[in-house]
Amino acid sequence: MVKPAVQSLLQAYIENMPECSLHFCAHEDELYRLTQGCSLDLVLLDPELVVLNAADSIALVKAACVDCEIVLLLTNQDITIDVELMKIGAYAALANPPAAIDLATLLSGLMAKKEVERENRALIEALGDGKTQTIISHSPEMEKVLSMAARAARSNSTVLISGESGTGKELIARAIHLLGDRKHKPFVPVNIAALPENLIESELFGHIKGSFTGAMADRAGRFSLANGGTLFIDEIGEVPPGIQVKLLRVLQFGSYERVGENAGKTADVRIIAATNRDLKTEVQEGHFRADLYYRINVVPVNVPPLREHKSDIPYLAEYFLKKYAMKNRKRVQGITAEAMARIMRYSFPGNVRELENIIERGMVLCRGDYLTETDIFMPSDDVVTGSTTVPVGSYDEAMSSFEREYLLQVIRRHGGNKSAAAREIGINERRMRYRLKVLDIDTPD
Repeated sequence: MVKPAVQSLLQAYIENMPECSLHFCAHEDELYRLTQGCSLDLVLLDPELVVLNAADSIALVKAACVDCEIVLLLTNQDITIDVELMKIGAYAALANPPAAIDLATLLSGLMAKKEVERENRALIEALGDGKTQTIISHSPEMEKVLSMAARAARSNSTVLISGESGTGKELIARAIHLLGDRKHKPFVPVNIAALPENLIESELFGHIKGSFTGAMADRAGRFSLANGGTLFIDEIGEVPPGIQVKLLRVLQFGSYERVGENAGKTADVRIIAATNRDLKTEVQEGHFRADLYYRINVVPVNVPPLREHKSDIPYLAEYFLKKYAMKNRKRVQGITAEAMARIMRYSFPGNVRELENIIERGMVLCRGDYLTETDIFMPSDDVVTGSTTVPVGSYDEAMSSFEREYLLQVIRRHGGNKSAAAREIGINERRMRYRLKVLDIDTPD
């Protein structure tokens, strides 16, 4: 609801924007009917034209059309009240009538904001099919990740998802696949770190009968299984140098050979790779090929650790609580404030995966209607925040001492089960056994 002069300004601004449409309302009743009947991105409201006060008008519009933004056109003497109006739902306030440049800046910014929101909703809906875990995102940090992933989905370019273990890199990869043109084709994941080194080539490219001891029949590799779809290569930093060359060839020429075979095969596959390593450093140190790095890092997506978007923790905890309440057939209604406060203080080195583990364990132990502090079992404060006793020696010696105590405590908590301990802290069992060997930790299997 705006005056005729502003209507003319708006019409002039969007006449070359076919994706936009304008609706002018002469009365409040007409405005409220419009908000009920269609999905609006923006309502420009001149408080002088409504019978109700600005606050009540905002409330009525937002109640009918939650996602629309309300911009108030205020006279100079009213402009001082815009802060209070922002608190109750106004998106912005402009002078009445607005300067053309101010209106253009506002509309372009709002259009960009709405586009990001639509992309992020599409990502979340793509995973909300009941077959996979959904994405829980309320923080600005994760909104940036989802926005980049949505843009990556529009192309067929290779994507490199980086982030610590347990941050949800495969979940992001699945979302990119489900939003892309290949969504009706296979999504095939392979975790390089979980494979014995001598079987990585066969797992990726396949082999023919008799090509090596134990090759009793022809076997299709992951590239063949993913034909037409997406191959998700997790922990790509673990790929041995000899196989890095073969991966590079697939990316450059779209062809590969099975182990023991000379005839080439065509690979119609989009590759999404993930790593918890700093591949730039790996390249500088000679552990990872620079040419392969640049081939896979066409579209980089960095997933932040959970400690950098802690505002998502209550929402994630609620999601996991409902998930495991259903799985365990328990009627747990929520988490007590004390238990949530304790969770929020923790740094989560294992990220979202560790949070899920904590909630799942709590649901098993819980006997009441709410998860309490006694149900929430986490590493001691010494492990989380650091012991008050400062280790002596060099930096490397101090870090080794901390890691040794940390791993020992986690392994003890799982009764010596190294696989379970590795899962809790977000690393694979092969990495766990390697670190135990380096640190000279002797624990029974």
